[in-house]
Amino acid sequence: MPASKANEIRTRGITILQKSHPDIRRLRREAHIPSIHGNKVWNSSFVVMDYLKRHRPPEGSRHMDIGCGWGVLAVYSAKRLGLDVTAVDADPDVFPYLDLHAERNGVTITTRRARFERLTRKQMQGVHTITGADVCFWDELTPVLFKLIRRALSAGVQQIIIADPGRAPFYALAEQCIERFDARLEERRTSKPRPASADLLIIEPPR
Repeated sequence: MPASKANEIRTRGITILQKSHPDIRRLRREAHIPSIHGNKVWNSSFVVMDYLKRHRPPEGSRHMDIGCGWGVLAVYSAKRLGLDVTAVDADPDVFPYLDLHAERNGVTITTRRARFERLTRKQMQGVHTITGADVCFWDELTPVLFKLIRRALSAGVQQIIIADPGRAPFYALAEQCIERFDARLEERRTSKPRPASADLLIIEPPR
C-alpha cells in the first residue's frame, strides 16, 4: 500500500481521498450523492493511468475523460502528464468530488455535464485522447458508446481507451470496434493501490 495520511491514498504522484475522509463526508452531508455509479474511485482508472504513462499523449494536448466520476484519472493526466483535460459526466453530483481532488492536487480541470449520446463531433474536435474507465456497464450503453467512438474518430481523435473489468456489454462493444475500427483488446494488471485487472479497448486511427 502506498504511503498515506489518514483517509488518503498517495499513488502515481497524486492524492486520492477515501470515502471516510472528512471532506468527502462533508460533500455527502451537503446532498452531493452521485446516482450513476459515480460513488467511488473505480480500479480501472489506475490501469488506464499506467497505460497513459507508457503511451504518453503529447504534452499540452487535449484529453477528454468520459464518465469521469470523482475525476482521479483526469487529475492524473493534468498533474503527471501535463495534459489539458476536460472531464465529462452525466451526473452533476460527481463534480464537487472532482473539484475537491483537483484542488487537493493543485490542478485545473474543465468539466462538462453531458450524456454520451450528447457529446458532439464539434465538441471532440481538437481532442487527442479520450478515455473512459468502467463506463460500459449496461447493455444499452454498448451502441451509445460505439456511436460516440465513431463520432470521435471522425472528429480526428487520435487515441481512445475504454477500460473495464470484464462486463458483457463492454465485450460486445469491443467486438464491434475490433471489426469496424481495427481496435485491439489488451489485458492489464496493477498491484497498487490494490490488486486489480482490466481489459483495455484501444482504438487508434491509421497514421
